[in-house]
Amino acid sequence: MKFDTVIFDLFGTLVTRFMSSVGEMHKEMADLLTVPYEQFNPLWNQTTEMRVVGAFATVEASIKYVLNEMNVDAQAEQINQAVAIRMAYIKKALRPKAHAISTLNQLKRRRYKTGLLSNCSVEIPLLWQETDFASAIDTPIFSCLTRLKKPDERIYHLACEQLGSKPESCLYIADGEEYELAAAAKVGLQPVLIRSSSEESLSELHREAREWRGLAIATLPEVLALAGIENSRI
Repeated sequence: MKFDTVIFDLFGTLVTRFMSSVGEMHKEMADLLTVPYEQFNPLWNQTTEMRVVGAFATVEASIKYVLNEMNVDAQAEQINQAVAIRMAYIKKALRPKAHAISTLNQLKRRRYKTGLLSNCSVEIPLLWQETDFASAIDTPIFSCLTRLKKPDERIYHLACEQLGSKPESCLYIADGEEYELAAAAKVGLQPVLIRSSSEESLSELHREAREWRGLAIATLPEVLALAGIENSRI
């Protein structure tokens, strides 16, 4: 069947993986909140699953939760400044990878529907309209808002429903975190791995990427050929 829809993962696919500056960000937040980084960092990391499935409606709430676990009270201004630090780092992390926007725009010019499936915390939807992606992606779906996360098959069905697309007409482009490609295939989408040379691919989270034997690309413009768009110039 001819593809008419392309759904993308976010981190590791349209933007780089958000890992290299995490420790630095947490250190700045801990210093501002006047708490030990050695305690703050692991406790914050323990909230990852909670944040990704929408346990906290705001960034402030997630910070207050960690401080409560530490039996620490912080001033409202301290918390607000810690929020600002986190938002600034994440806004920087949402810079598109090379050819990301031009690839998305090519798809839209050819009347392909474009979607996004991201396992993320509330900062991403809060910042989304400020990014270059907002006008290039028809239907973004964020796990923290749907309270569903990949590889739950329901989130892929939700994307197809909101895009008005049949699963078999959709390409799903991702870096293979937590077996998201296999889940997409079970729903009926055509999964495509975008390979990374990063050492982060060696982590257990990206075991699927290491073992993948299906369709794979190295750069985003290769999506156009898979979608059936020939002789495209980026």
